[in-house]
Amino acid sequence: MQDSIKRVSALISGGQPDRAPLFDLLRNDAVLEYFSGQRLTPENTRETVYRAYAPAIDATRPLVRLPASAGTTLLPDGRRQVQQRWTVWTEHRVYPDAAAYTAAKRRELDGADPAAWTPSRQQALEQAMGRIAEERRQLGEVFFVPGLAGPGLMGIYGEIGLEAFSYCLADEPEVVVELLERNTLHAISLAEHYPADHGIALGFLGDDIAFKSGPLLSPAWMRQHYFPRLARVIAAWHGQGIKVLFHSDGNLHPILDDLVDAGIDGLNPIEVLAGMDIVAIHRRHPQLFMAGGIDVSQLLPFGSPQEVRDAVKKAIDDAGGRIMVGSSTELNDEVPLANFLALREAVLDYRY
Repeated sequence: MQDSIKRVSALISGGQPDRAPLFDLLRNDAVLEYFSGQRLTPENTRETVYRAYAPAIDATRPLVRLPASAGTTLLPDGRRQVQQRWTVWTEHRVYPDAAAYTAAKRRELDGADPAAWTPSRQQALEQAMGRIAEERRQLGEVFFVPGLAGPGLMGIYGEIGLEAFSYCLADEPEVVVELLERNTLHAISLAEHYPADHGIALGFLGDDIAFKSGPLLSPAWMRQHYFPRLARVIAAWHGQGIKVLFHSDGNLHPILDDLVDAGIDGLNPIEVLAGMDIVAIHRRHPQLFMAGGIDVSQLLPFGSPQEVRDAVKKAIDDAGGRIMVGSSTELNDEVPLANFLALREAVLDYRY
């Protein structure tokens, strides 16, 4: 939409735009077809998806995904990777026990220095910057929030699944901490080598660290091992002039102060059904901006358009206008077109 980039820029810099920006990932056939003006077909997926974004929303984050045919691929290590229309799921890696996991990770950790800057890393960075530039070109007026590297806790536990990770953390805690440190050094080194003309005002640092019931791990453990590393990474991105939008599902209230102390500038996706309370967040940290906040588990797929409008108006009021309104993760195919239109119209009609 016209002035989307200026609108988002004003919000993230502490100003007040003309209205709340719309922020989302569009993975909904009906919405994409409505705003692109054409039917999705196997031949026109890229054109249709990218054409829909600018008329529909103001800002988005990685990944702008294209619909794909369902199927299963066998990876070289024997794991299955299952492709659905809008999602990809990969089987967890299985180790016989915590000792075997530790031995494998020690071999990884004994490899290259994660802080070393090599020609291959420089080439990878240049390719990444090219992809960001291409994403911006295809999105046009949409404010694109590219991904940023972080401590990568989610990648560590996501490789083997939470149950196996829990055993490894209990039996071999040192290796988990060393993996976090490796990821942290890698992220800082990457940030320090970003080109001076990167042009990125806001980046997306995703690391799911909470359940619906609360933090994934003990807050005491996270305060000792996770948040100091997150703070170091965020300081490196801030050193490049890049603000950080931190993403984690779940209930973050018990560790919200820790996230803010680590330096985050914004928070996403504000999973309201997990207990995330927009007004409480804003009162505690009025400088923090939010992105998301409209429940996509129950309200958007099953509520009425008027219920959606009411939720949008309440979210903007509760945030004191410090919010980019959108679904509490991504706009999936379960959401009726009428409900997304209600969300969008409520945002467009609202004035501070």
